Amino acid sequence: MKKNKEELIQISKQIRKDIVEMLTESASGHPGGSLSAADIVTTLFFNELSINLENPKDENRDRFVLSKGHAAPVLYSALARRGFFDPKELMTLRKIGSDLQGHPNMNDLPGIDMSTGSLGQGISAAVGMALAGKVDKKDYRVYALLGDGELEEGQVWEASMCAAHYNLDNLTI
Repeated sequence: MKKNKEELIQISKQIRKDIVEMLTESASGHPGGSLSAADIVTTLFFNELSINLENPKDENRDRFVLSKGHAAPVLYSALARRGFFDPKELMTLRKIGSDLQGHPNMNDLPGIDMSTGSLGQGISAAVGMALAGKVDKKDYRVYALLGDGELEEGQVWEASMCAAHYNLDNLTI
């Protein structure tokens, strides 16, 4: 499923368009954090992550943690465009009864590996996933996307020191 540079550029543009349309439709949300992550999330979901649409909870899949959970629209768009759910659902962002709420919930949508929202907690979950992979001798990788607003949280530094201590070379922040 690897995409070439031009395909990635087009997907990233579509994801940005989705973000603007979702946030306009919902009249609520955080455009900056979502838009700034579009290229990173596009590259991960369309070129890097080893994931299985038919089995989104495959124990050997790569994991992605959107630590800055308020940037959920970028994740929702990438998941829809990757085929986890119908892109028409994107316009239900933040509506009552929608699975697309202001922060990602791993119990609501396939492809979400961690529920996030409280800044600083995503990296701790990602470190735990990476450590579990090492202990279980699995080859999967864990990717976590953090926002600048959480980098000064003590929990982020503690998780980073833990990752270094255990040499978690299967973790990318």
